[in-house]
Amino acid sequence: AAALARARPALEALATTIFHLGPLGTGAAMKLAVNTVIFGLNQALAESLVLAEAAGIDRARAYDVLAASAVGAPFVGYKRAAFLDPDGTPVAFALDLAAKDLRLITDFAGSLGVGLPGAMTDLEVVLSAAEAVGGGRDFSAVAQHLRTQRAIKEGPTA
Repeated sequence: AAALARARPALEALATTIFHLGPLGTGAAMKLAVNTVIFGLNQALAESLVLAEAAGIDRARAYDVLAASAVGAPFVGYKRAAFLDPDGTPVAFALDLAAKDLRLITDFAGSLGVGLPGAMTDLEVVLSAAEAVGGGRDFSAVAQHLRTQRAIKEGPTA
């Protein structure tokens, strides 16, 4: 708490809200907890868009509905361009970095005896996407990977 009090003036220039969570290391643990939600949301957003598209719904219109619904978290707003125009949007967070963080999350959870099946699935999907489309792509490329997997399962149209 004393160290945070000394650092607070510098931190206030970087953040609107500052939390004291406990001793050294608890901030890093909380970052992993937050990232667990982000990766889960990214996966759910990718899957919902691919599902909507498979049902014949325009991707941009589906995104509009998602953003305006109960799931319209800030993440949904600022990832819009990456999901709608993946090739024309700069990489904000690469698949390889997502895989690294998901490994940290699942390893940390394992060390605490906590099972995180969603995070394990997210890691598997991110690794598969990174292998298929390249680990340097934005982690929203999970949607592109899922579309490709759908096309493979459907096979060529006659």
